[in-house]
Amino acid sequence: MRTRIKEVVGVDWFDGAVMNCTFEGPLVRDILLAAGVGEEDGAMQRNVVPKHIHFANHGGKTQHDEWYGGSIPFARAMDLEMDVILAVKMNGLPLEARHGFPVRAIVPGVLGARSVKWLDSITVSDQESPCFYQQRDYKVLPPEVSDSKTAEGYWSRCPSMLEMPINACVAWPVSGSTIKLPASGFIEVLGYAVPQSSHGPVIRVQVSGDEGKTWSDAQLEHGGKYASKWTWVLWNARIKIEKGEGRRIFAKATDSGGYTQTEERSSWNLRGVAYNGYEAAFDLTVIEEVDRQAVTTRFDVARL
Repeated sequence: MRTRIKEVVGVDWFDGAVMNCTFEGPLVRDILLAAGVGEEDGAMQRNVVPKHIHFANHGGKTQHDEWYGGSIPFARAMDLEMDVILAVKMNGLPLEARHGFPVRAIVPGVLGARSVKWLDSITVSDQESPCFYQQRDYKVLPPEVSDSKTAEGYWSRCPSMLEMPINACVAWPVSGSTIKLPASGFIEVLGYAVPQSSHGPVIRVQVSGDEGKTWSDAQLEHGGKYASKWTWVLWNARIKIEKGEGRRIFAKATDSGGYTQTEERSSWNLRGVAYNGYEAAFDLTVIEEVDRQAVTTRFDVARL
């Protein structure tokens, strides 16, 4: 949003804040049941009606709080289809320190801030986590909230983010780069796409090199057979694009739940979160590719 619309209060992740790997560990649901949290009645020693599950790491101060934590709805943690786990392995090996050793929460399909690393406590509550990063961050504030001061009156009124929107990203060519256009007028485009929350897998990606006038279906690599409802799909496409400056590439995904990208650019919000506009690569300079063999031949004839 900072790059394409206007300034935001946030960190520039661009298209890189996504991770796909194999995590292993027990279901949070099973841990809660073993601890005596009833699946239906929610009976607890203190008679707290479970509405939220808090994940927390009290190991040290963060930028904005004395600890780090986040919460998800109790119903999501108890739903077998949501695959909420306590991960102890990643890609078949014990978690590395930077990935949350010895145990971390994994809540697939939602923003990564809820998959708390270095987990030291799980709490059942009738309220969301009180941590700064649940209450005063990762929220889509309305467009009229234009600065941090104005935001003060909105944090408590806006819901915390959970599910992430469907998205397609162009990995190549990179925005701001120069592309050599073959005589065919077609270039290769590579990228990835992620579904909306649990509505995967992505079943279609469309790509355009002419400002959305025409769209071409991308090829999902391996036919998308390795994709699950949680994972990305890698894709490639061959699209026609004209020479010139300021060229753009659009890419939009559709998942099995029927969700698709509908806006060229997302509506602006102060934190710059949940962006999923289909303008995927921009400020491209497209030049004609020189046929070196033809140039050499003309030079040789000139010498003769």
